[in-house]
Amino acid sequence: MKKIFSTLTILISIGATVSVAQASDDDILATFDKMGYNSKQLRIEQSEIKSLKMVTTPDAIFYTTDDGKFITQGPIYNIEGGRAKDIANANYARLVASIDKDAIVYKAKNEKFVISVFTDYTCTYCKKLHNEIDSYLDAGITIHYFAFPRQGLDSPIAKDMQSIWSAKDRKAAFDNAYKGGTISPASSLVPYVEMQYKVGHQIGISGTPAIILPSGEVLSGYVPAETLLKILNNTN
Repeated sequence: MKKIFSTLTILISIGATVSVAQASDDDILATFDKMGYNSKQLRIEQSEIKSLKMVTTPDAIFYTTDDGKFITQGPIYNIEGGRAKDIANANYARLVASIDKDAIVYKAKNEKFVISVFTDYTCTYCKKLHNEIDSYLDAGITIHYFAFPRQGLDSPIAKDMQSIWSAKDRKAAFDNAYKGGTISPASSLVPYVEMQYKVGHQIGISGTPAIILPSGEVLSGYVPAETLLKILNNTN
């Protein structure tokens, strides 16, 4: 339990004293305006915690009091049911669903679960995961791949990943990249990589591979198929 609570971010005061009066979202918008966000960039929702609103920005998910005077970023766990669950998981799942149509899909014949993986073809453990793709598919785990170039959107890797996602046969181009093949520049680039990279940042991804479970729970790093199947069965 100590480990769980130690991961919580300390609330940061942005105002003086906390008002007991119910405030509108205008106060929250004013706070985020000071942080450099305009209202069109924000999605404000009631969180599972009565006293906190969840604010989704282009960069991350924040939690704030109704008056906008206190804000926190990072996981907040609901420990009901005996298993710690980040209350942002449902929002993570929704964000991933918003880009799902642009995923590169490896579908299991006997599909039991669908996971999402944010990947970078230059990442050692991403290569290891993809080299073992058949073991995931044989376990009934369908994988939806999304691009997350670790060096940023202006990097050569990002441009290569844009070419992969712009190819007529994305899966062939994707497999070729993981085998160390030459990546042919695309004549016209699609915006998918930028969208996927931004969603990755919103859900807190900083490295690859990052595995998103159907619940929205994020697993950082490589997880063998056998272990992942056990996790999925326990969280289903």
